[in-house]
Amino acid sequence: MIDTLTTYNLLTPWQHGEDLDDAVFRIAATFPLREHRSKPYMITGNEHFGFDPNAFVQRLVEETGIAHTWEPVQIKVPEGGRGFTFVSANFEGQVPNPEREAKRNARELAWHIRKRFAPSLDQVLSHRDKEQASQVVATLFADFLMDNMDLVSQVETGFKAGNGGDLDALMELEQRAQLFPG
Repeated sequence: MIDTLTTYNLLTPWQHGEDLDDAVFRIAATFPLREHRSKPYMITGNEHFGFDPNAFVQRLVEETGIAHTWEPVQIKVPEGGRGFTFVSANFEGQVPNPEREAKRNARELAWHIRKRFAPSLDQVLSHRDKEQASQVVATLFADFLMDNMDLVSQVETGFKAGNGGDLDALMELEQRAQLFPG
């Protein structure tokens, strides 16, 4: 919770170097949390956090009397919005390859869409031995990619252009994932 608030620079008035006022910890100890499972692909209504960072800061202002104005943090994905996160790493001396990165991001995003909207993947994983399940999942995903290469290419092009993908293509992929056999 405190890490999230610090990341969004919401605790600045209560931060002194790397130290935080005791009030931050006192409020954090009693502030309500919700169960939250971070999803790599998020759709309208998904929550970004397991708590409300804006309410936390407001409570901190009220309890300490320290004035603070901040840009409210969006706690849910807005109507019609999408969000996704990628984890990547470069080795020392490795030259980044934007085209390869865009392709990898588009493929990873297609995987998360397929997984999220086609619950049969979870059924396959829970009812078969691991090697057989891996083969079935890989085949289903490969078929999904091949059948939707046009949309995956649109998403990849969006990543290459630096705009984070094509929202219309993402929404169409969601619809196709729900209808895809398997």
